[in-house]
Formats: sequence, C-alpha cells, structure tokens
Amino acid sequence: MNADLEQAISFHDAIVAEGGKALVGYDTAKALANVVLMSEIPTSYDKREQRQVNAGNLLLRGVPGVGKTFFGVILAAISNAKFVRLQGRADLQPTEVVGFQMINPATGELMTEFGPLAEAEVILLDEINRIPLKSQSAFLEALQDRTITVGKTTFELPAFSFAIATMNPVELGQGTFPLSEAAADRFAIIVNVPYLSPADEERLVNFDFKHVHLKPLMSKERIIELRAVITREVFLHESLAKYIRRLVGATRPFNAETDWRTRSPSELVETCVDLGGSPRATICWGRLVKVWALLMHGRSEVYPEDVQALARYVLGHRVWLGPHAASHGVTVEMVIDDVVDRVPVP
Repeated sequence: MNADLEQAISFHDAIVAEGGKALVGYDTAKALANVVLMSEIPTSYDKREQRQVNAGNLLLRGVPGVGKTFFGVILAAISNAKFVRLQGRADLQPTEVVGFQMINPATGELMTEFGPLAEAEVILLDEINRIPLKSQSAFLEALQDRTITVGKTTFELPAFSFAIATMNPVELGQGTFPLSEAAADRFAIIVNVPYLSPADEERLVNFDFKHVHLKPLMSKERIIELRAVITREVFLHESLAKYIRRLVGATRPFNAETDWRTRSPSELVETCVDLGGSPRATICWGRLVKVWALLMHGRSEVYPEDVQALARYVLGHRVWLGPHAASHGVTVEMVIDDVVDRVPVP
C-alpha cells in the first residue's frame, strides 16, 4: 500500500484513541467525523489548482448533553487548528457571522470588521436550527465555496476549513428554524448521536475532565495533502460509480417540473418523498466512500458494502418526506433502506 495511505490509517487510529480521552463512547460517530475531515470534495471551480476546495462539513443531530460539541474541540486540538464556537440563537444577525463594513470616523476610510467565520479553521455551529433563515444563509457561501462576502468584497477562508453543525431533534417548536434544503445539502453527511450505552454512561460518573490533555497529531497542511492522496490512490471501479449514481437517482420521485422522468424502484419514494438526493450527494458519496474503505477497513479499493454502509449518512438529510409520510409511519431511514434493497448491486 502507498506509504501516504498507511500514514492516513495510522492517523485515523490515533484520532480515535486520542478522542477517547475527551469523549466517552461514540466510536462510530468519531470515526465518521474523521472520514469527513479527511475527504476532499470539490464543489466549486477554482482556476488555481493548488488550492484544495474541501466541503466535507459534518452535521450532528442529537439530544442535549451527549457530547456533540466535543467533536469540534477534538478535531481542532489534534490538528492544532483555530477553533471557534458560534452559539445559535434566534436573534443572531448575518453581520455577527461574516462581519461588516463601516466608515472609520477618525480617518474617513472604509474598514472591514470580520466575524468568527472568516478566521476559524474548525468552526462549530452549535444548535444551528436556532439560527433564523436569513442568518443561516450567511453560512451557505462559506460552506460551499470556502469564501465569504462582506460588503462588495469577497474574502477566502483559510485553506484548512472545516465546519461542524449540531442540532437538537427534540426542540422543533419554539425558537427553532428547520434547516432549508439548500443549507442541509451543504453538509457531506449527517450523524445521529444517541444516548450512550449504560456501560459507557457509567464511566462518566467518575470521569475526570481536568486530566484530559489532547495533543496535536498532524499538521493542517499534511491533512490537506493526505486528502488529495486518498482521492487519487484509492480505487473506485466505474461500475460502483454508476451504482452510487443509481442509488441517489432512486431517491427521487417522478417529477415533470424538475424534468426527472424516471420512476424509482421504491414505492416508498414515489408515494412519500417530495425531494430526493441532489447531484452534490453523488459527489460527496464518491469521495467519502474512498476514505471510508481506507480508514475503516484498511483497503485501497472500494467494495459495494462500503457504498451501502454510507447510505444513511449521505442521504439522511437529503431525502425530504411529504407531510403524509408521518401518517403512514414512514421514516427517512425506511426509505433509504428500501432504496438500497431494491437497486441491484453490480
């Protein structure tokens, strides 16, 4: 195996071990967070080929107190990156996110005051569903193109830029704003963070956070290099690329308005889904599955089971059910599993 790929595997194992010092349990969720961190997902055109455009943002959904915030803290610590936490609230203004321009009364010149999004290398958007839609839109450019626009000027974010958003599935009423389809689609995967197992939760009773010391494991620059190596060196067969495309397409119901005139093999999709996976889902899946095969199974080749293993994470926030689905007891997970069962494996 390529020496760089072996280093990526060793880095992953070290992250899981180091992260275990601060966050008890959630081994799968921690592994998935690292898969997203190590994924290189191009989403915009850049004439300067040396710039790595990475849109591997992570969306965490879970009840309060399960440790979602620690994901950002851990990933920032192991890469020695600048960490910023932005707390979601109903009165958050876009200028508090990206910044603003004003006239300096002393000099009469236009000055720019940047918000936390401009300088953060790892940013945690805590309780993103408490942020009103006009402020949610302030994140879209940054999550997509790794740039922000303040006034009439566009500024680039740091080369190493990674966003984690958390949301509470219980608080769906007062003071919350559901993520728009466009905002949700900017995140590579969604991970549901459940309650700990009884054994892991028992460890928290005497867990001493004062003795937790996380050490940097790899430089930000090296992480960016390894992303490109994984994309280039891990093999994804053309038949599996077509398989990913068919899976994403099978989540879309027939809709003449969007010119999608193919019927899904899943009856649940045709009767209960309003909006299926986007082309961005296809892009993300093709890159994420390479990292998954390498880090989780130590392989430099993708197998069909790797593609299937990521289905719920890639599609869970991109399949939007119609209002009648709940009355029939249909969930997003049921739709995704039905699609995976019905699309033939190459």
